[in-house]
Amino acid sequence: MMDMDIFSYLELMKDSLIKKDRILESVIELTRMQEELLDEDGFNEDGFDSLIAKKSELIDEIEKLDEGFDLIYKRVADKIKENPNAYRQIIEKLQELIRILVDKGVEVETTERRNQVKFDLKVAKSRDKIRTYKLNSNAVTKYYSNMSGNTGENNYFLDQKK
Repeated sequence: MMDMDIFSYLELMKDSLIKKDRILESVIELTRMQEELLDEDGFNEDGFDSLIAKKSELIDEIEKLDEGFDLIYKRVADKIKENPNAYRQIIEKLQELIRILVDKGVEVETTERRNQVKFDLKVAKSRDKIRTYKLNSNAVTKYYSNMSGNTGENNYFLDQKK
């Protein structure tokens, strides 16, 4: 493999990292939008599901870019290790981009954790509302039943006395 081929491959790797950066920016934005939805009083399930679907597509793109990056790296790794000084400038640029991507990945992960806590709280509140509704519904039913004199026990005793 000639040096120009190595530089071409390294440029492809750089382009891949730049694309990944743009995609991660979109993932960060969608994750923030999810956080805003979770901060609202109600829960917009359709909107939340839509954001998850969009993020899933972006994550698939990131995985493809990562696979391509790894394949290229495997092709050029030995040549780069043989003469790292020849490629030092572009390698430093790649390292800089990777540090930026790691930071953005941490940002996504942190926001996702916050969102997970908020989501779990929303689910717990919904369950509590359903449980409270059921308890209140049962209490109201018993109240009206008692007020109208329709308790199952009384009917049983009345039928027995006949």
